[in-house]
Amino acid sequence: MHAAPARRRTLPAALLSLTLTAALGGLAAAPAQAAAAPAPCGTKVSDFTGSTFVDTPFKGKITITEPGFTNRDITLTPVAANSTALNVEIKVSDSETTSVTGNFQLRVNQLNQGQLNFPTYTGHVGRTTAVACNLTSRVVAMTGTIHTTGVKGEMTFTASRA
Repeated sequence: MHAAPARRRTLPAALLSLTLTAALGGLAAAPAQAAAAPAPCGTKVSDFTGSTFVDTPFKGKITITEPGFTNRDITLTPVAANSTALNVEIKVSDSETTSVTGNFQLRVNQLNQGQLNFPTYTGHVGRTTAVACNLTSRVVAMTGTIHTTGVKGEMTFTASRA
């Protein structure tokens, strides 16, 4: 008869001991540090176009991988400060340049970087896939994909500004 009362006393003591051990173990562990958010780069329209004055154009190259074609110059020029209006000009040859002006769409990826979708002369959408900023969130370089006249498929472009 003595075994049963002893069991009743040790079970609550064992549960209390386990509960305290688990609680104290949780207190002893250091809280997880939240990862620092990446610095913003191109997350505002003005980072691409300027906030008070129209910013300088992005100038670069479209890399043409299709045989028989040479790389092409591309210029992306903001139309107005703090506006989504953008002029996209591609030099197809010495005698032909295509151009379209339209509004870009800005989205922000998980790395806190802005990415643009913008109109092109071909009717397809150009896309930035990466942007670079200096010490501020102002975009100074971008890479992406674009369709260009007479060439099949998307090509890669890079463009920068001072």
